[in-house]
Amino acid sequence: MRSIKKAGFLFSTLLIALSLIVAGCGNNSGQPANAGASESNDAGKANEEKSGRKLIALAHKSLNYYAFVAMQEAAKRKAQEYGYEFEASVADFDSAKQTNQFINFITKKPAAIITDPNDSEGLITAINQAKTAGIPVGVFDTPTTGGDVAFTVAFDNFKAGQMAAEEIVKRLKEKYGEPKGTVLNAYGAMSSSAWRARKTGFDEVMKKYPNIQYLAMPAEGDMRKTQDVALNAMAKYGNLDAVHAPSDNPAMGLYEALKQKNKLKKVGEDGHVIFVTIDAEPIALQRIKEGWYDATINQDCVAYGEIVIDMLHNYSLQGKEVPLETYKNEKYFWKEAKIVKGDSGPHMIIDPYVIDSSNVDNDSHWGNVAWNEYNLRY
Repeated sequence: MRSIKKAGFLFSTLLIALSLIVAGCGNNSGQPANAGASESNDAGKANEEKSGRKLIALAHKSLNYYAFVAMQEAAKRKAQEYGYEFEASVADFDSAKQTNQFINFITKKPAAIITDPNDSEGLITAINQAKTAGIPVGVFDTPTTGGDVAFTVAFDNFKAGQMAAEEIVKRLKEKYGEPKGTVLNAYGAMSSSAWRARKTGFDEVMKKYPNIQYLAMPAEGDMRKTQDVALNAMAKYGNLDAVHAPSDNPAMGLYEALKQKNKLKKVGEDGHVIFVTIDAEPIALQRIKEGWYDATINQDCVAYGEIVIDMLHNYSLQGKEVPLETYKNEKYFWKEAKIVKGDSGPHMIIDPYVIDSSNVDNDSHWGNVAWNEYNLRY
């Protein structure tokens, strides 16, 4: 990954303003072994003929995080690779707005609609309306608790929280010979099912270690609030041994707080504060390489966009149900994931994995793909 200029990541950068005009062809994604051609009487395919367009529409929750931008770009590239037109709307975290945008897409009679729901319940009625209209729906990132969804691909957020905590515990043992010290978790908004699960997983690990002073403080996933929380924690409790934020965007607030108090030290330097995040955006990978961060837990945002399109194209739009089996694809670092029966239909859960200085340069990490191949910048 090419070096990220410091100026590109100044704390004052609160919103991502990216140009998503790049259209290209990505590599073919793998699919379960029984994929293949099928009959043409599927509702989605018939819908394409009626509309005269091969359109895939995305009702997205936001573009305010780099991860969300990468998800959209991956889906767009994969859709265009298959010959579809691609159109997206952005709800800016407004559930009512997203529902309206989703229903508007139904009236356009696309081949399929994909979405990253703002919440797990808000789109269920609209998803069922799409199904009634013969339009298959694919969901990524935030699963719904119901509705007739053709395919969902998501992330084990609880396990990610556990893994982040375990990385911190491991380093505390290396530092002190036992798990002890003061750990700050500037956790995200509890209205988010993902951040809620990450906090629960983190909490589950921390409660096993009574000698760790665990500071779980609400920061709403906001960069400025996260910085304030860290500054307040240092003022009240003194030195921190480790810090954690549930996503890389708010983690920038932790970075700035440590820097402001002259406590930002590299791994191996005296006074280094253990620093572990979740998501594995390019900024996290860069800071691991530079020595500021210890580790990040990877959520494969590129895979989300690619796989949801793959499954709709190879199954739903061929009149076939997505099979419940093990998906395998060598292009991804994680290699395989199970497809199981979920609350709303076939559901793939991608396991998190740790990125640290030993593997940060691997080209298959989504952060490296988005930065080097997609050329997405902050």
